[in-house]
Amino acid sequence: MAKKEGIDISQVPGTGKNGRVTKTDLLNFIKSGGQVAQPAASHQQAPASGGTFGGYSGPRIAPLYGISEGDEVKKITGMKKAMTKTMTESLTVPFFTFSDEMNATALIALRKELKKVHPNLTMLPFFVKACSIAMGEFPVMNSHIDNDWDDEGYIQRYVIKKDHNFSIAIDSKDGLTVPIVKQVQNKSILDINSAINDLRVKSETGALTKDDFENGTFSVSSVGNIGGRYFVPTILRP
Repeated sequence: MAKKEGIDISQVPGTGKNGRVTKTDLLNFIKSGGQVAQPAASHQQAPASGGTFGGYSGPRIAPLYGISEGDEVKKITGMKKAMTKTMTESLTVPFFTFSDEMNATALIALRKELKKVHPNLTMLPFFVKACSIAMGEFPVMNSHIDNDWDDEGYIQRYVIKKDHNFSIAIDSKDGLTVPIVKQVQNKSILDINSAINDLRVKSETGALTKDDFENGTFSVSSVGNIGGRYFVPTILRP
């Protein structure tokens, strides 16, 4: 109905569940002489969070109500603000979750043996290299969704990337950072381990540069040190 009437639905106040726009909301908007939107361009860039992508309305969240005396209101700033932006953007990418377990007894034994010579070797490089090897067999797993939407607001293509540039989640004093180990397909497990250690040191000392965050194609996060069995990572666009 909004499309037929030429209305930008993101401008319509929603009274439905979680701020959803109902038919009544649209009728009231029209009756009140609401601003009619211009036709959306099919090649516009996706906004940072929420808003309209072609004909697609991004995440809409109803404002908070019921703040009571004694509640503490906190302002989101700095690194946390950047993280919420990234997490909101990730909701525009189609995804699904599948979980499984593997027996890592032999892998743990191998790492233990290698640590006699390479004491700083962690488990993470093994998983990173395993993902890269899998991408060699299934290149589609190393893809970017192109935000060049069609006239109806749907994704119309994706790009299979040549290099395996892995974004690695590293905790820092300012929050979670995701710098990149580049061209993993050309690196050994020990090379990857060294690269991750270098990024960890740069993260701890605040020495990461713009180049350390550019052109990532795949993300790996390890939460084993804080426990838990399964988790769903946040997709980092692009």
